[in-house]
Amino acid sequence: MTQPLVYVDAPATTPYRFGLFSAAAVVDPADQREFQAGVEWEPQCVDAPAPTSAAAASDPARAPMALPDGVPSVKAGVIRLYAGLTGRSVARPDLLDRARRAMGMVEQQSLEHYVWTGEGGNDVFLAEADTEVLAGSAAAPVPLETGVGLLEEHIGDKSGALGAVWAPRWTSGWFAGKSLTRIEGPRQVAPLGNPLVFAQTTGVGPGGVEPGADEAWLYATGPVMVRRSAVFLPKLPEALDRTDNEVFAVAERFYTVGWSCAVAAVKVKLPGVPA
Repeated sequence: MTQPLVYVDAPATTPYRFGLFSAAAVVDPADQREFQAGVEWEPQCVDAPAPTSAAAASDPARAPMALPDGVPSVKAGVIRLYAGLTGRSVARPDLLDRARRAMGMVEQQSLEHYVWTGEGGNDVFLAEADTEVLAGSAAAPVPLETGVGLLEEHIGDKSGALGAVWAPRWTSGWFAGKSLTRIEGPRQVAPLGNPLVFAQTTGVGPGGVEPGADEAWLYATGPVMVRRSAVFLPKLPEALDRTDNEVFAVAERFYTVGWSCAVAAVKVKLPGVPA
Protein backbone atom coordinates (compact mmCIF):
# COMPACT_ATOMS: atom_id res chain seq x y z
CA MET A 1 0.00 0.00 0.00
CA THR A 2 1.35 3.44 -0.97
CA GLN A 3 1.85 5.85 1.89
CA PRO A 4 -0.10 9.10 1.28
CA LEU A 5 1.83 12.35 1.16
CA VAL A 6 1.84 14.39 4.34
CA TYR A 7 0.50 17.92 3.91
CA VAL A 8 2.80 20.63 5.35
CA ASP A 9 2.89 24.42 5.27
CA ALA A 10 4.67 26.14 2.39
CA PRO A 11 8.08 27.66 3.14
CA ALA A 12 8.06 31.14 4.64
CA THR A 13 8.53 33.94 2.12
CA THR A 14 10.58 37.14 2.37
CA PRO A 15 9.10 40.26 0.76
CA TYR A 16 10.60 41.59 -2.48
CA ARG A 17 13.45 43.98 -1.58
CA PHE A 18 15.09 47.09 -3.01
CA GLY A 19 12.46 47.72 -5.65
CA LEU A 20 10.04 50.54 -6.33
CA PHE A 21 8.30 50.52 -2.94
CA SER A 22 11.58 50.95 -1.06
CA ALA A 23 12.46 54.10 -3.03
CA ALA A 24 9.03 55.74 -3.37
CA ALA A 25 6.60 57.44 -1.04
CA VAL A 26 3.84 54.78 -0.91
CA VAL A 27 0.41 56.19 -0.04
CA ASP A 28 -2.79 54.22 0.66
CA PRO A 29 -5.41 57.01 0.55
CA ALA A 30 -8.74 56.69 2.30
CA ASP A 31 -10.55 58.46 -0.58
CA GLN A 32 -10.73 56.02 -3.49
CA ARG A 33 -12.18 58.45 -6.04
CA GLU A 34 -8.73 59.33 -7.37
CA PHE A 35 -8.46 55.88 -8.95
CA GLN A 36 -11.18 56.68 -11.47
CA ALA A 37 -9.08 59.06 -13.56
CA GLY A 38 -5.73 59.56 -11.83
CA VAL A 39 -4.04 62.28 -9.82
CA GLU A 40 -2.25 65.59 -10.30
CA TRP A 41 0.13 67.52 -8.06
CA GLU A 42 2.36 70.60 -8.16
CA PRO A 43 5.98 69.72 -7.37
CA GLN A 44 8.50 72.18 -5.94
CA CYS A 45 11.36 72.03 -8.46
CA VAL A 46 14.57 73.98 -8.96
CA ASP A 47 17.01 74.46 -11.80
CA ALA A 48 20.56 74.82 -10.52
CA PRO A 49 22.48 77.00 -10.37
CA ALA A 50 20.15 79.79 -9.37
CA PRO A 51 20.72 82.99 -11.37
CA THR A 52 22.63 85.87 -9.79
CA SER A 53 22.94 89.56 -10.44
CA ALA A 54 26.01 91.73 -9.89
CA ALA A 55 23.91 94.89 -9.76
CA ALA A 56 22.51 96.30 -6.53
CA ALA A 57 18.81 95.82 -5.93
CA SER A 58 18.41 99.62 -5.94
CA ASP A 59 20.11 100.06 -9.35
CA PRO A 60 17.43 101.29 -11.79
CA ALA A 61 19.46 99.85 -14.70
CA ARG A 62 19.50 96.40 -13.13
CA ALA A 63 18.57 93.66 -15.63
CA PRO A 64 15.12 92.16 -15.06
CA MET A 65 14.95 88.81 -13.33
CA ALA A 66 14.34 85.73 -15.48
CA LEU A 67 11.77 83.57 -13.70
CA PRO A 68 9.91 80.45 -14.81
CA ASP A 69 6.38 81.05 -16.05
CA GLY A 70 3.76 79.40 -13.87
CA VAL A 71 3.77 76.38 -11.56
CA PRO A 72 4.67 72.94 -12.95
CA SER A 73 2.16 70.11 -12.77
CA VAL A 74 2.62 66.34 -12.64
CA LYS A 75 -0.13 63.98 -13.77
CA ALA A 76 -0.25 60.22 -13.17
CA GLY A 77 -2.84 57.95 -14.74
CA VAL A 78 -4.28 54.77 -13.29
CA ILE A 79 -2.64 51.36 -13.63
CA ARG A 80 -5.03 48.48 -12.89
CA LEU A 81 -3.57 45.14 -11.85
CA TYR A 82 -5.28 41.85 -11.09
CA ALA A 83 -4.12 38.50 -9.77
CA GLY A 84 -5.83 35.30 -8.71
CA LEU A 85 -6.83 31.81 -9.76
CA THR A 86 -9.75 29.58 -10.59
CA GLY A 87 -10.67 26.50 -8.59
CA ARG A 88 -13.23 23.72 -8.74
CA SER A 89 -13.77 23.34 -5.01
CA VAL A 90 -16.24 25.61 -3.27
CA ALA A 91 -15.07 23.95 -0.06
CA ARG A 92 -11.92 26.11 -0.31
CA PRO A 93 -12.91 29.45 1.26
CA ASP A 94 -9.23 30.40 1.26
CA LEU A 95 -9.14 30.90 -2.54
CA LEU A 96 -10.00 34.58 -2.26
CA ASP A 97 -7.37 35.08 0.42
CA ARG A 98 -4.84 33.40 -1.86
CA ALA A 99 -5.76 35.90 -4.57
CA ARG A 100 -5.16 38.78 -2.15
CA ARG A 101 -1.76 37.38 -1.17
CA ALA A 102 -0.86 36.87 -4.82
CA MET A 103 -1.52 40.54 -5.52
CA GLY A 104 0.73 41.55 -2.64
CA MET A 105 3.54 39.40 -4.00
CA VAL A 106 3.36 40.60 -7.62
CA GLU A 107 2.31 44.26 -7.46
CA GLN A 108 5.72 45.87 -6.97
CA GLN A 109 7.58 44.20 -9.84
CA SER A 110 4.54 44.57 -12.10
CA LEU A 111 4.46 48.33 -11.55
CA GLU A 112 8.20 48.52 -12.22
CA HIS A 113 7.69 46.84 -15.58
CA TYR A 114 4.81 49.06 -16.70
CA VAL A 115 6.33 52.30 -15.39
CA TRP A 116 9.62 51.54 -17.16
CA THR A 117 8.25 50.42 -20.53
CA GLY A 118 4.82 52.03 -20.84
CA GLU A 119 3.28 48.68 -21.75
CA GLY A 120 -0.35 48.24 -20.83
CA GLY A 121 -1.20 51.82 -21.81
CA ASN A 122 0.56 53.51 -18.89
CA ASP A 123 0.92 57.15 -19.95
CA VAL A 124 3.81 58.13 -17.62
CA PHE A 125 6.88 55.97 -18.10
CA LEU A 126 10.65 56.14 -18.18
CA ALA A 127 11.31 54.94 -21.73
CA GLU A 128 9.31 57.67 -23.47
CA ALA A 129 10.87 58.70 -26.77
CA ASP A 130 11.53 62.26 -25.55
CA THR A 131 13.30 61.29 -22.31
CA GLU A 132 16.60 63.18 -22.17
CA VAL A 133 19.72 61.04 -22.71
CA LEU A 134 22.78 62.34 -20.89
CA ALA A 135 26.34 62.83 -22.19
CA GLY A 136 25.67 61.47 -25.69
CA SER A 137 25.63 58.00 -24.17
CA ALA A 138 23.08 56.65 -26.65
CA ALA A 139 25.91 56.53 -29.20
CA ALA A 140 28.85 56.12 -26.82
CA PRO A 141 27.96 54.30 -23.58
CA VAL A 142 29.80 55.51 -20.49
CA PRO A 143 31.26 53.39 -17.66
CA LEU A 144 28.76 52.34 -15.01
CA GLU A 145 30.24 54.54 -12.29
CA THR A 146 30.21 57.55 -14.64
CA GLY A 147 26.59 56.90 -15.57
CA VAL A 148 25.48 56.74 -11.94
CA GLY A 149 27.33 59.99 -11.24
CA LEU A 150 25.66 61.72 -14.18
CA LEU A 151 22.23 60.62 -13.02
CA GLU A 152 22.78 61.75 -9.43
CA GLU A 153 24.06 65.11 -10.70
CA HIS A 154 20.95 65.48 -12.87
CA ILE A 155 18.66 64.77 -9.91
CA GLY A 156 20.40 67.41 -7.82
CA ASP A 157 20.31 69.99 -10.62
CA LYS A 158 16.63 69.54 -11.45
CA SER A 159 14.97 68.64 -8.16
CA GLY A 160 17.12 70.00 -5.33
CA ALA A 161 16.20 66.88 -3.36
CA LEU A 162 16.81 63.15 -3.35
CA GLY A 163 15.09 61.37 -6.22
CA ALA A 164 15.63 57.83 -7.48
CA VAL A 165 18.08 55.97 -9.70
CA TRP A 166 16.47 53.15 -11.69
CA ALA A 167 18.39 50.10 -12.94
CA PRO A 168 17.40 46.67 -14.29
CA ARG A 169 17.37 44.18 -11.45
CA TRP A 170 19.91 41.94 -13.12
CA THR A 171 22.55 44.71 -12.89
CA SER A 172 22.61 44.71 -9.07
CA GLY A 173 25.74 42.55 -8.98
CA TRP A 174 27.59 45.03 -11.17
CA PHE A 175 26.64 47.86 -8.79
CA ALA A 176 27.86 45.84 -5.82
CA GLY A 177 31.09 44.92 -7.59
CA LYS A 178 31.85 48.61 -8.13
CA SER A 179 30.83 49.54 -4.55
CA LEU A 180 28.18 51.90 -5.91
CA THR A 181 25.53 51.04 -3.32
CA ARG A 182 25.08 50.93 0.42
CA ILE A 183 22.11 49.93 2.56
CA GLU A 184 20.30 52.60 4.57
CA GLY A 185 17.36 51.06 6.42
CA PRO A 186 15.02 49.41 3.89
CA ARG A 187 16.74 51.11 0.95
CA GLN A 188 19.80 50.60 -1.19
CA VAL A 189 21.18 53.98 -2.10
CA ALA A 190 23.68 55.33 -4.63
CA PRO A 191 26.85 57.17 -3.51
CA LEU A 192 25.07 60.52 -2.97
CA GLY A 193 22.10 58.97 -1.17
CA ASN A 194 19.54 58.68 -3.95
CA PRO A 195 17.57 55.46 -3.44
CA LEU A 196 17.96 52.78 -6.08
CA VAL A 197 15.05 51.03 -7.76
CA PHE A 198 16.35 47.68 -8.96
CA ALA A 199 13.43 47.07 -11.30
CA GLN A 200 12.01 43.94 -12.89
CA THR A 201 12.05 45.20 -16.46
CA THR A 202 13.01 44.56 -20.04
CA GLY A 203 15.51 47.40 -19.60
CA VAL A 204 14.74 49.33 -22.79
CA GLY A 205 15.98 52.85 -23.38
CA PRO A 206 14.04 55.91 -24.55
CA GLY A 207 11.82 55.07 -27.51
CA GLY A 208 12.04 51.37 -26.69
CA VAL A 209 15.68 51.05 -27.80
CA GLU A 210 17.23 47.79 -26.63
CA PRO A 211 20.69 48.00 -25.04
CA GLY A 212 23.54 46.28 -26.81
CA ALA A 213 25.40 43.29 -25.48
CA ASP A 214 27.01 44.06 -22.11
CA GLU A 215 25.24 47.42 -21.90
CA ALA A 216 22.36 48.69 -19.79
CA TRP A 217 20.04 51.67 -19.69
CA LEU A 218 19.70 53.48 -16.36
CA TYR A 219 17.29 56.28 -15.46
CA ALA A 220 17.00 59.05 -12.91
CA THR A 221 13.83 60.69 -11.64
CA GLY A 222 12.94 63.19 -8.98
CA PRO A 223 11.00 62.07 -5.89
CA VAL A 224 8.64 59.17 -6.71
CA MET A 225 5.12 58.61 -5.38
CA VAL A 226 3.03 55.43 -5.56
CA ARG A 227 -0.62 55.63 -4.55
CA ARG A 228 -2.61 52.40 -4.05
CA SER A 229 -6.31 51.68 -3.81
CA ALA A 230 -7.89 49.14 -1.53
CA VAL A 231 -7.72 45.53 -2.75
CA PHE A 232 -11.03 44.64 -4.37
CA LEU A 233 -12.27 41.05 -3.96
CA PRO A 234 -15.62 39.51 -4.84
CA LYS A 235 -17.66 37.81 -2.14
CA LEU A 236 -17.53 34.03 -2.46
CA PRO A 237 -21.10 33.71 -3.84
CA GLU A 238 -20.23 36.30 -6.51
CA ALA A 239 -17.05 34.42 -7.44
CA LEU A 240 -18.85 31.09 -7.95
CA ASP A 241 -19.90 30.10 -11.46
CA ARG A 242 -22.73 27.65 -10.76
CA THR A 243 -22.75 26.23 -14.29
CA ASP A 244 -19.57 24.28 -13.57
CA ASN A 245 -19.04 24.96 -9.85
CA GLU A 246 -15.88 26.90 -10.58
CA VAL A 247 -14.65 29.66 -8.28
CA PHE A 248 -13.20 32.66 -10.10
CA ALA A 249 -11.02 34.17 -7.37
CA VAL A 250 -9.55 37.47 -8.52
CA ALA A 251 -8.05 40.39 -6.61
CA GLU A 252 -7.86 43.81 -8.26
CA ARG A 253 -5.97 46.91 -7.19
CA PHE A 254 -5.52 50.33 -8.78
CA TYR A 255 -2.36 52.46 -8.67
CA THR A 256 -0.92 55.77 -9.77
CA VAL A 257 2.85 56.16 -10.11
CA GLY A 258 4.62 59.42 -10.91
CA TRP A 259 7.63 61.57 -10.07
CA SER A 260 8.46 65.23 -9.66
CA CYS A 261 10.86 67.49 -11.54
CA ALA A 262 13.36 65.30 -13.36
CA VAL A 263 13.72 62.32 -15.65
CA ALA A 264 16.78 61.37 -17.68
CA ALA A 265 18.49 58.29 -19.06
CA VAL A 266 22.06 57.14 -19.57
CA LYS A 267 23.43 54.09 -21.36
CA VAL A 268 26.34 52.40 -19.59
CA LYS A 269 29.01 49.91 -20.53
CA LEU A 270 29.15 47.27 -17.83
CA PRO A 271 32.39 46.72 -15.89
CA GLY A 272 35.05 44.39 -17.21
CA VAL A 273 33.77 44.57 -20.80
CA PRO A 274 36.24 46.01 -23.34
CA ALA A 275 35.06 49.34 -24.75
